Amino acid sequence: MGADEDRPLFYCGSQDLNEFFHEDSREADRELVAVTYAVEMDGSTVAFFCVSNDSIRAEDTTRSRFKKIRSSIPAAKRYANMPAVKIGRLATNSDFQSQGIGTRILDLIKVWFTEGNKTGCRFIIVDAANNERTLEFYKRNGFQFLDIRPEVAEDRTRLMFFDLLTFRE
Repeated sequence: MGADEDRPLFYCGSQDLNEFFHEDSREADRELVAVTYAVEMDGSTVAFFCVSNDSIRAEDTTRSRFKKIRSSIPAAKRYANMPAVKIGRLATNSDFQSQGIGTRILDLIKVWFTEGNKTGCRFIIVDAANNERTLEFYKRNGFQFLDIRPEVAEDRTRLMFFDLLTFRE
């Protein structure tokens, strides 16, 4: 969706996500920092998501599960920053929640970045909201915590990653 395009009606139960879709996504598009996609079905907006380019920095991975994956990459191909696509926001309209739409969107993103690999990335990352429902959703879809430290209740988000190579195989 372009910055000047009207946003269709959408409500997911989260004021932050609703505001992002209706307002902040326009600015993200104008500033070329994220692209937002609306998923429509039968004239209704059932979900939206936004993606942007990002990376996983080697210095952030010393205490993580990611370290094992990174060590499996030939030394000549290990960059200081491993390229990733970041899911900035993903939300499903309240009327369509718990119907597998979020999982289908994640599968779509996985296909986009393995078939034709649009930006040369190996990983999908997300700063998942630090609540049980959201974290379980991403875990069910193959995401792992980047940091293996114990959860801190005050953290608003938890950084998670998905290795696209596992999806391609």
